[in-house]
Amino acid sequence: MSPALSRRQVWFRRVVQLVLAGVVVVVVMLLLPEHVIVVRTVEISKGDVEEIVSSLQAGEVKAHRRASLRSVTLGRVADIHVERGSSVKEGDLLVELESAALKARVRLARANLVAGGSAVRSTMLRRDAAGRSLARSKKLSAKGVLSAQALDRVQAECDLAKETVTAAEANLAQLKAALDLTVDALDETRISAPFSGRIVSVHIERGESLMVGAPVMDIVDDSGITVVASVDEADAGRLREGMPVRVDCDAYPGRHFIGRLDYIAPVVLKDLRQNRHLEVEVSLPDDTSLLKVGMSADIEIVVKKATDVLNVPTNAVMRKGQVEQVYILQNGCARLRDIKTGMNNWEWTQVVEGLTEGERVIVSLETKGLANGVRVRMSGVSSRQKVAY
Repeated sequence: MSPALSRRQVWFRRVVQLVLAGVVVVVVMLLLPEHVIVVRTVEISKGDVEEIVSSLQAGEVKAHRRASLRSVTLGRVADIHVERGSSVKEGDLLVELESAALKARVRLARANLVAGGSAVRSTMLRRDAAGRSLARSKKLSAKGVLSAQALDRVQAECDLAKETVTAAEANLAQLKAALDLTVDALDETRISAPFSGRIVSVHIERGESLMVGAPVMDIVDDSGITVVASVDEADAGRLREGMPVRVDCDAYPGRHFIGRLDYIAPVVLKDLRQNRHLEVEVSLPDDTSLLKVGMSADIEIVVKKATDVLNVPTNAVMRKGQVEQVYILQNGCARLRDIKTGMNNWEWTQVVEGLTEGERVIVSLETKGLANGVRVRMSGVSSRQKVAY
């Protein structure tokens, strides 16, 4: 065998081996099942999309008014007319302190006032008499019957009578002031409701001695409630009073209470970490009896709302700079699609351009191997029910 023929045989064998290997690879690929990625999708449809501002942290349910009543005088508790949970009207008597001595002082002050009034009237009578005597004396002096010295004495008596009236009137004013002070002191032994509401706590017992400033009871105006919360300072320019607000409480999961943005603080506050926030207040309907004062509550202020628009789950939208894209399910493959979005929130994003109703968007972007053109199949359809966020 020649060397040239041997080389041709070797080359021919290698070509045959390569062809056989390729055939084996093709056969194996044809026999093995094609790799398909399992994804979750949601069908594009129309609905409502809201642009919201959420509270930075849980707010607090508060009453319209709340007061901690304290003693303004020394005394022993004589009677308690209400108990915890009692409903009261403005001006209702709540607590009485022992006041026998003060009542006696009031009676004494009133008696002194009567005596003072009598003294004023007596001095007025003497003043009027002295005035008439002075008038007669002046006539007699003009006729030369009464000497000038006698006229001076009558004039002095008349002036003294007038000063006596002035002193009596001043004393009467002092007696009136003394009575007012005593009556006020007596009133301080009676603690009344400053407004209509409900007693939430009672801190005293009958017979207990109270110091000035001692806590007596707490009262809240339960005719209406509000929620006070804080939002990021960056959202301050988007807020307006009157905007609708959703209120969520841990005590009622999945239930939304609808309120109204009533107050936006005029200043931005700063916490210990130098984070800046804006305090807002939300009013709730008077019949929202399920919410209790002191509960924690999260708020979502509805800044804008688009109704009956195409929307997709927010977590399905990918953003790279100014480009917004989603993966859609098309002919069994994942396909990247450029879209243009409108308003959005944590849950849904409005689609302005790039998608049509009925197409399916892939929402499981975390699936390993997901890429443009990859074969995919659905594992199920994601629910479009609204969830808390």
